[in-house]
Amino acid sequence: MATSVPAPVAPDSTESGLPSGESRPAIIETQDLSLYYGASQALKSISLKIPEKLVTAFIGPSGCGKSTLLRCFNRMNDLISGVRISGNCQIGGHNIFSPEVDVIELRKRVGMVFQRSNPFPKSIHDNIAYGLRLHGTRNRSEISGIVEKSLRGAALWDEVKDRLHESALGLSGGQQQRLCIARAIAIQPQILLM
Repeated sequence: MATSVPAPVAPDSTESGLPSGESRPAIIETQDLSLYYGASQALKSISLKIPEKLVTAFIGPSGCGKSTLLRCFNRMNDLISGVRISGNCQIGGHNIFSPEVDVIELRKRVGMVFQRSNPFPKSIHDNIAYGLRLHGTRNRSEISGIVEKSLRGAALWDEVKDRLHESALGLSGGQQQRLCIARAIAIQPQILLM
């Protein structure tokens, strides 16, 4: 089902912390963004601006294109055979569909937590440390500090601090989801999609 997503509503000045009449610059901007799975159109001419440093939610029925749109922002749709995208998407003023874009660097800047939790078949600690190591962090004490900070940020530290070296697959569903959030925030993305 194709859908057009309305532009987010700007908060009033008391919520944004900005003087009345001022708005935050857009961190993500799309113009006539359409996406096709083969001949089937999933997104239709979406144009929107998402302000930086604000939580923005897309709300709609199952199958309306919310997750498909989010996957556009870090080019996860590139991994799906038969997908075709037209239009423009800019993050921080740069066209993310440009051939010069390093997709790995883009995904480092634009993290994503999927609807279904997907912990790696590793320990709780190693789930968080994985992205850090992948991006070149080797210092064990630095990694341990970031693991703790990320688990605290995802409200999971107190529940797992005594079993960091146990399998993440033994966590409850809600704990696994928070583990995935901690894993995403560990590499400090500029944008986090959920």
